[in-house]
Amino acid sequence: MLIKSSKIVVFDTELTCWEGRDSQYKSREVISLGACILDLENLEISNKFHMLTKPIRSEISEYCTNLTGITKEQADKADDFETMCKALMKDLDAKYYPCAAWGSDNEQIYYECRTKECKYPFSSEFVDISLLYSIFMSKPINNGLEKSLVENGLIFEGEKHNPYCDAYNAAIILKLLLEKIRKWNCLVKWPDLW
Repeated sequence: MLIKSSKIVVFDTELTCWEGRDSQYKSREVISLGACILDLENLEISNKFHMLTKPIRSEISEYCTNLTGITKEQADKADDFETMCKALMKDLDAKYYPCAAWGSDNEQIYYECRTKECKYPFSSEFVDISLLYSIFMSKPINNGLEKSLVENGLIFEGEKHNPYCDAYNAAIILKLLLEKIRKWNCLVKWPDLW
């Protein structure tokens, strides 16, 4: 993929979840989304977006609250999914830049936009940072965000299972990969093909 943009939107989601057998047959739904922007020229991370959204096909379990810190009462007072998508497009111009996440969070967003009949808030260009990291660093797929940071002498910044913090830390890994690629490109003598 050739990215013709100076910025990339890095995002993360938290979904309704359950412990044990319930997790196998219940429908998961986005309850929170966090995002930031990585400037591809100067590699600075900016713009903080974090919003809760009210689930309509599922409820927040006690397990989910313990994991994410999001309560049923908070989710019940939150805006609907479409409002969150519109806010994301407005606040970050998310439709105009490629997007990235640690994993395939874009698939859940696509699914919910279809089922809730609202506009997909991102561009069609998507980068799975986890896969990129696995390829460039020769690590197993699904290496884990926190483990990948530690392998590079970094620590997870912020609260775990907070989607903005997860997005920010994923942006740090993407920044690290871009720095390594740029350094490598400076060291390699490319043949003159013209």
